[in-house]
Amino acid sequence: MASDFELSLFEEELREVRTLPEANRWKLERDETVPLGLKVEMHSVRDPAELYLAKVRWTNYFAPPSLKFLNLQTGADNDVTAWPLCGGFRPTSLDACVSWTAEGHVAHPEWAGSSKAAFPRVETPVQFILLTLQRELDTSYSGRGHL
Repeated sequence: MASDFELSLFEEELREVRTLPEANRWKLERDETVPLGLKVEMHSVRDPAELYLAKVRWTNYFAPPSLKFLNLQTGADNDVTAWPLCGGFRPTSLDACVSWTAEGHVAHPEWAGSSKAAFPRVETPVQFILLTLQRELDTSYSGRGHL
C-alpha cells in the first residue's frame, strides 16, 4: 500500500510530467484501480500510426514499476499483439525483461546487487519511466508483437 507521502509525490510529479515537451506525444491518464498507477498511449517515431497503451504501476514509488501493454480496443493485458517489439520486451511472455521494470527484477534477482542493472535512484520515477519507455520506442522499436 502506498504511503500518503508516496501518493503526494506521485501526484505532484504527474502534474510536472504533463508539462514535458515529450508529453505532447502521449495520452496520459491515471489508472484509478491502483494508487500509484497510470496508463499512457505512446508511439514510436519510426511508426506513428502504431499506437501502444502501456499500464505502469508502482507498489513502491522508489522501486521499478510493473509494465504491461493493453489491447487498445479491449483493455486486455494478455494480448501479444498489444506489445511493441523493443529491446528486452518479450511479448510472448507478456513482460519487459529490463532493469527498469519490476518484471525484469523478478526474472533477474541478481540485478538488485548490480551497480549496472539496479534500478537507479532518481528523484522523478514517473518521468524516468515514461522517458525511458519513449526512448525505447524511438530507438529500438522494430514492429508489433505477433503470435
